[in-house]
Amino acid sequence: MPEATRRVKPAAACIVRHNYYPDTHVRRDAEALVEAGYDVSVVSLRRPGQAAREALCGVNVYRLPMQHRRGSSLRYAWEYTLFLFLAFLTVTALHVKKRFRVVEVDNMPDILVLSALVPRLLGVRVILYVFDNMPELLAYLRGWSARHPVVRFLAFLERLSARFADRVIVTQEMPRRAMASRGVPRHKIAVVLNSADETAFVPSAAPDAGRRDVFQIVSHGVILERYGVQVLIEALPSIAAQVPGVEVQVFGEGEYRRALEEQARRNGTTQLVSFRGFAPFDELIATLARADVGYVGMLNDLVLPNKLMEYVALGVPVTASRWPTFLHYFPDEAVAYFRPGDPEDLAAAIVRMHRNPASSRARARRAKELYQDYRWSVQREVYLGVYSELLNGVVGASAMGSRVGAAPYQRS
Repeated sequence: MPEATRRVKPAAACIVRHNYYPDTHVRRDAEALVEAGYDVSVVSLRRPGQAAREALCGVNVYRLPMQHRRGSSLRYAWEYTLFLFLAFLTVTALHVKKRFRVVEVDNMPDILVLSALVPRLLGVRVILYVFDNMPELLAYLRGWSARHPVVRFLAFLERLSARFADRVIVTQEMPRRAMASRGVPRHKIAVVLNSADETAFVPSAAPDAGRRDVFQIVSHGVILERYGVQVLIEALPSIAAQVPGVEVQVFGEGEYRRALEEQARRNGTTQLVSFRGFAPFDELIATLARADVGYVGMLNDLVLPNKLMEYVALGVPVTASRWPTFLHYFPDEAVAYFRPGDPEDLAAAIVRMHRNPASSRARARRAKELYQDYRWSVQREVYLGVYSELLNGVVGASAMGSRVGAAPYQRS
């Protein structure tokens, strides 16, 4: 058959994620691949009421009959093992039908990368996307040292999983260093920052800058103990004594919400804290955009939270825990920092922001300037560049920050 008449079809790609779809990160990535011309399948968990299979914005979603439940270590081990087994069967069956060119596996767990074993043996390229470094996370949660046998075993599994994959994507600089310290070749690692969706997180055209009756602090996302909202609630009585009209809006749900509500009752700040749950997206964006302070109080240095990027994208002044990761991307002139877990230092930082709004706005502008290199339109090209390199046989360009676009077509 003449070359000009041979049928050209999109290169097929698969994303495996032990989470629900759509969620913030995977949906953004999957739709970026669709827009770049890929035939994209996602294998995920299934919430009650969700379809086992459906197409969303061009993404073919295959949901496994499982839900995530928090529990003991044995519970996690059982759930991860079962998901790995079901994902292995699903990816293998889909590959027979679709002939994947690339399979991306998002942790946790790292060993989930073995769900791509059959395609890998047949020459398909594999990406390990590390959202969380499991050894460091477990060490933090359990209070263990890096030399604990379980932590060392997880580091071994992470290294093994990275060796199995053709490329490794991490979400910021510190995990890149951690992976490199475990022997993963530097050219194999790409950093794709977990940035805000620029089409959604748009600053208000007419910000409510004249409100002086309310000083609003916001926090949003999953409510977990390690995200440090309890530090803000502990600091709130001191803040309220110095900042008239202060109020806190907490958006999201999570296992730590009840503890926070009880804490607010105990320290007499119930009237100052509103737990909004999962509010409609338009309502969430409108509230965040009007806020005086975006709070990012992480109790560890393991992630660069998406919420930080979202506040910056909206032009909201940020107060955050002083961690090396945060400082690497946003120095002191861009964010009002406080000592991690220290309610007194947090209260002092917020009081300064209230008393000197011009300084807060200047920091927000500086953060927005820095954010121009971190925004999703830039990171999207790095992400697509990883796929392009794998399809074209080029190694390592995106690890150095290449913005090369993808070349997602194959002939059949």
